[in-house]
Amino acid sequence: MIIFRADGNPDIGLGHIMRCLSIADAGQKFDVHSLFIAASDDFKDVIKEHGHEVIILNTDYKNMLSEVNEMDKLLRMYRPSALFVDSYQVTSAYMYALWETCKSVNSRLVYIDDVLAFAYPCDILLNYNIYGPDKKDEYKSLYQKKRILCPELLLGTSYVPLRAEFQSLPDRVVKKQAQKILISTGGADPDHIAMELAKYIVCNDSKFEQFHFHFIIGAMNDDRFEIEKLTAMNDSLILHCNVQHMQLLMSDVDLAISAAGSTLYELCATQTPAVTYILADNQMPGAEKFEENEVLRCVGDIRQLKSSFTEKVLEEAVRLAGDYEERVRIADRQRLVVDGNGAKRIIEAVRRGKKYV
Repeated sequence: MIIFRADGNPDIGLGHIMRCLSIADAGQKFDVHSLFIAASDDFKDVIKEHGHEVIILNTDYKNMLSEVNEMDKLLRMYRPSALFVDSYQVTSAYMYALWETCKSVNSRLVYIDDVLAFAYPCDILLNYNIYGPDKKDEYKSLYQKKRILCPELLLGTSYVPLRAEFQSLPDRVVKKQAQKILISTGGADPDHIAMELAKYIVCNDSKFEQFHFHFIIGAMNDDRFEIEKLTAMNDSLILHCNVQHMQLLMSDVDLAISAAGSTLYELCATQTPAVTYILADNQMPGAEKFEENEVLRCVGDIRQLKSSFTEKVLEEAVRLAGDYEERVRIADRQRLVVDGNGAKRIIEAVRRGKKYV
């Protein structure tokens, strides 16, 4: 058995849950049973739909230290082969407590990292981001300063945990005339980006008359009904809610607009050229590395762009739509970034013996 400790709610969206689900789903192919533990029941049904059990702690996801005793009991009860922790709210004390319990029940503690906040006490540290390999020395330095063994490091896009639908895809045939633009703003979209983009398109419809904009609206998006009203006013806006097969939608469009989160790796797997933007500090390294590698174009940080963001990101998308050679080049580079087998490699690493670096 593997246990996943991850949260999802309107404040933080669905990202942590989804990447853990991809790993859990890959584990099913190895006959590995998975159990999810979450602070709240916001996405309990999503987890169950994937065929996994879930335990709800009914705790404050921001105060993880308060759940240590309950986690200790659950770990001793289930004695999993591994515990995956995926949260930005962890503290050193919390991780140390879990690590000690994991040692006592012969479990491996795995932490999924994006931010290099401190030397996370664990057996395996996973940073699947495109900038992950660049951080190897930084990770080693963090652990050396704390005088604890550096865990096994799984770094880079070989370990991107994508769902099965994104694996072994055929090469994209890039269309000379791009007409379909996908807009993905995450499960919650607390910055109301989708609504602002939809408003701008409706108010400037003559500028975008040759395009169809496919909006993906997440389960926690509070603007859904407002966006539905806007789509009724303009035929170029198409709304997609509760999308079950994201790969099919990404493969069907010509390019995308997306925040610089985990969706970028799905776009790479489907070879969908994209314009990206930054919502939070932890997205900066990825956005910068993608642009440095000439894989995706980033228009900047919305916190700095503010009111100019909407016009800028749409103008860049239109520019990319009109550049066939650039879209072909980007699609070729995207295939080199992600092959879709990352979740399988993670499960294989967990099943191996302990290895420290």
